Amino acid sequence: MTTRALLFASLAVALPAFASAQTTVTHVAGVTVVSQPDPSAALTGVEFTIAAGLDRERLPQDGLAALVARTILETPSEGGVPLSDAIAAHGGSVTFTIAAHDVRFYVEALASDAPTDLALFARAVAAPDFSPATVRAARDALVHDIAGRQQEPLDVGFEMLDFAQADGGNAGLPCFGTPATLYALAPSDANAFYGTYYRRGGSSISGAGRIDALGATGLAAFATMLPAGSTAVVKTATTPLRGSGHELVARRSIGAPWLIVRYGAPSLGSADYGPMLVLAAFLQRTLADVAEVPGTITPTLASQAVGATYAFDRMPGELDLYVDGALDNDPNRMFGTALSVVNLLAATRLQGSIDQFKTIAAGDFAARHATVEQRARLAGLFARQTGSAEYLEVTMRAIEATTPADLQRVARRYLANPTIALVLPRAAVQN
Repeated sequence: MTTRALLFASLAVALPAFASAQTTVTHVAGVTVVSQPDPSAALTGVEFTIAAGLDRERLPQDGLAALVARTILETPSEGGVPLSDAIAAHGGSVTFTIAAHDVRFYVEALASDAPTDLALFARAVAAPDFSPATVRAARDALVHDIAGRQQEPLDVGFEMLDFAQADGGNAGLPCFGTPATLYALAPSDANAFYGTYYRRGGSSISGAGRIDALGATGLAAFATMLPAGSTAVVKTATTPLRGSGHELVARRSIGAPWLIVRYGAPSLGSADYGPMLVLAAFLQRTLADVAEVPGTITPTLASQAVGATYAFDRMPGELDLYVDGALDNDPNRMFGTALSVVNLLAATRLQGSIDQFKTIAAGDFAARHATVEQRARLAGLFARQTGSAEYLEVTMRAIEATTPADLQRVARRYLANPTIALVLPRAAVQN
């Protein structure tokens, strides 16, 4: 079987209905609207992206973007209950993600309930309740979420790396802020942030699944839920780390140390996009072999313990490698071996075929982006960053075109000058 056949065979297994979706991109009232209908799906999923992320906060306002987003979820809705509870009562869900440059809300519901749930969401976004009681509920929810994130070594490591490498001081702030900064924010701060930054400019709506359930106007009906206008980034200075290598250390109440390593990587639209996907697949397999992940560990658990993640949705992109020290009696040896493997890959000429890793890269991409939520996310992301929402075709073509020389070039270009985050048990003594 040819490489092309292997690529699309792996895709067909993971996404049986995915390839038939007819994606369209339109622009309504200054908002990019992406529709990816799938008549065979049971769910309707819609992602709303608004340019109101971390880079709109001032440094003393850490957590403000999250406080506003969470306040929207806490805004009284149908029956006087919070929006998130009202949608959950219909069997749906609404969540939000705070990123460096935007906030993303995602609403998912059964097709029969989607028009009602999305209408509830649109009303809450258009007129949030910034009363002290609602903002207090939002703050309490965020403080609870922060406590949970601080017990997850990967989240702690990624947070340190984001702060060290952000393109602006505010863009690298903790996505939910800290309890101290949240309690310093007043309802008036949240109201002012909302009034300034919740605008149509730079926003997008991306839906997947049973879009037909939304009626004739479809997603376009939600394009005008926010006022017209654009906003600007709040520019803050940041001091870049100097030197050929950087190491960040945090201590938490965990049982074993974790190593998280970040390298630079290409963003979407780069000629290096396909080769980096293949390189990440190669590193994922290699790190698992180095860590000697037991066969009794399921693939899901193994991927949480050791892995390589290519964040192509960031600008610039990032390649993160991580290893759980609990996999070895000598974590320092395992960490050193993992870093040595990466250095060797960047310095050694590759020999033989890379077809297997191209197939793995295609399969990984398909498996990781098979849900309605992930499909809506990808279509919107590609539409915003490349002008085309045909992410499946673009990605498979980029992987297929990758040669051993491309893989070597990308390894040499990006696998240098890493930033290392170590998350250590509190009782550990640093060597």
